[in-house]
Amino acid sequence: MKKFIVNPFMILVIVIILSGCKDTDDKNRVIVEFEGGSLTAMDLDAHHERLKKSRHFRKKHDQLTPEVIFDHALNMQMIITKGLDENLHLDPKIRAELHEFMSELFINIMKHHIIPVINKDDFTEEELKAFYDKHIDNYTNKAVLSVNMIKTESSELAEEIIEKINTGQLDFSVAAADYSTDEQSKDRGGNIGNRKLARFQKSWQPVISALEVGKVSGPHKIGDEYYIFELTHKTEPVQQSFEDRKAFIKNDLLSQKYKAAWQDLYAQLKKQYKVEINQENLDAFIEERSK
Repeated sequence: MKKFIVNPFMILVIVIILSGCKDTDDKNRVIVEFEGGSLTAMDLDAHHERLKKSRHFRKKHDQLTPEVIFDHALNMQMIITKGLDENLHLDPKIRAELHEFMSELFINIMKHHIIPVINKDDFTEEELKAFYDKHIDNYTNKAVLSVNMIKTESSELAEEIIEKINTGQLDFSVAAADYSTDEQSKDRGGNIGNRKLARFQKSWQPVISALEVGKVSGPHKIGDEYYIFELTHKTEPVQQSFEDRKAFIKNDLLSQKYKAAWQDLYAQLKKQYKVEINQENLDAFIEERSK
């Protein structure tokens, strides 16, 4: 059985960062000590730089006297120390907030030397063309479908409506207004949209994808309801050319390469820091949260 080892190290890092240090180097001389840590001259200089960028002091740098900087830094530290004393950093929700803040901060600091810079202008024509061919669907304007729909609670009623529409006794829009239980579309002649297939309700997509223009289809049982569909118009998909989309292809390939680089880094770090996963507990977590 494997264990997932992360939290103790993370908590230690948090405590070290938030508690300051006791380096007595003259350049980093201690200004104030307190239970659990200290603030040095360099700490106060760092607070000063951050305060200058804050919304409150951005245009009021003259108010940032050494006394104000010291009071602000110490007051902040006292709140942090109080929180640590009350073990707030051990609360899972707070630990998640700290984890997110620290990871974003460290990524911003380290990203230039842990992930090599990738220059999209170095991509060859062959690389770009191969990427385009592999992801051809991303560079296709999908068909746009205009669909009408009638929803009922009875298959018998749905079949009766279809019979009347097909024999010319009822117009689809009139049938929708008279019989459909879908309040959003019944007063629009049953129209549920003029859009790409993927933007229709997911449970409807298999049915809508098989519709033929001008033909009424149904009844289709979806969930506990019965549906009648009518495809009134459909545009043909349009393939965008490689040359027209080359600039976008460069950006997409760049994004893919960076994503792969980050995944490789995560795998390397997990190996470097000997991450061990308790698979039994992980499986139980996934099963419980998937219900």
